[in-house]
Amino acid sequence: MAKRKLGFFPGKGVWAVVLKEMTNIFRDRQLITTIVLVPVFFVMFYGFALNPSVEQVSLGVVDYAQTSASREFVATLTASDVVVPTVQTLQEKNLERSLLAGKIKVALVIPPEFDQQLSQGNLAEVQLLIDGVDANRVGILQGYLSQIIRQYRYRNDNSPDSSLINLQTTILYNPGLVSSWYFVPGVLGVILTAISTFAASSTMTAEKDYGTFEQLLLTPLLPWEVLLGKLLPLLGIILVMVLITNGFSQVVFNLPFRGSWLMFMTSTIVYILLTSELGLILGLLNQNMLQAFLTTLFINVPLVQLSGAYTPIEAMPPLFQGLTLLDPLRYYILILRSVLLKGIGFDLLWQPLLLLVIVAVGLFILCLYIFKWQNYHN
Repeated sequence: MAKRKLGFFPGKGVWAVVLKEMTNIFRDRQLITTIVLVPVFFVMFYGFALNPSVEQVSLGVVDYAQTSASREFVATLTASDVVVPTVQTLQEKNLERSLLAGKIKVALVIPPEFDQQLSQGNLAEVQLLIDGVDANRVGILQGYLSQIIRQYRYRNDNSPDSSLINLQTTILYNPGLVSSWYFVPGVLGVILTAISTFAASSTMTAEKDYGTFEQLLLTPLLPWEVLLGKLLPLLGIILVMVLITNGFSQVVFNLPFRGSWLMFMTSTIVYILLTSELGLILGLLNQNMLQAFLTTLFINVPLVQLSGAYTPIEAMPPLFQGLTLLDPLRYYILILRSVLLKGIGFDLLWQPLLLLVIVAVGLFILCLYIFKWQNYHN
């Protein structure tokens, strides 16, 4: 590579590389479609599909009591959208067959002495059978039903001890418990990671596939200027994708934006640069696009799984909770959810943002070293 005076600001050569990269990207219709349209589709798809809430669960009932109290108890359970009465029978074996066949997910058995136990002030025992195939769903459903039964017991208990505790609960930031508000920022971070790494590795391996990588090495530009010229077009295009996707999320899911746009844009720009640098590194280390794609897939899967996008980090084993501290996607999703839902700004989010900046600078230095090494060996 030709030597020239060291500089710290991009010159005309950088913008020439930027123009070349923009031309190549817009010529590749498949790549531009992947960058702009595919993220919007997946955010919409996962925003609707990923719903941890429990609704419309089929309920089967065997009511041996057949009294007003037992009917009121069943009506209390089915008053919300959590469970829906599906099977009403007087034989437990029919209920068991319905559970086995999957026609119902919850079976309720009310004993004959239910009304008598309530009238005497004793603890009325009922049997609740829940299909436990989906363990996560069962845990949520059990919590719902326990709360409903507890409220019914307090309402029908005339003893003075039942009113000793008056619990008032206030849900902050997401009072409607809209699940998409939690999942959409995580999905946006996941898609941004996949798109940035894939697009950056594709642009670098394309140079090798087309036989222009050696020409890139022989340009009179400094290595950091060549890499910057490749990063800037990706930054602009992917940033537009993020803004479009966020706009769709606000319209379709009514996703709030309570925080600072400056914080949102700064963290997003830093994270796009970070993931694009990772993609350039993978593109430099692989010889063709297929190898780069497989390597990118291998890197992205653990990044996504350890990010907390879908599974709460607190629910992971201690070892994996420690590994999440090395995952930059974890910090970006934390920033997204905090800015969008909680309205937090730089005063409380400067630490995760600083970590992203440090990782981005470190990856750029590593990318620069690999590029220089390949220049030396060519």
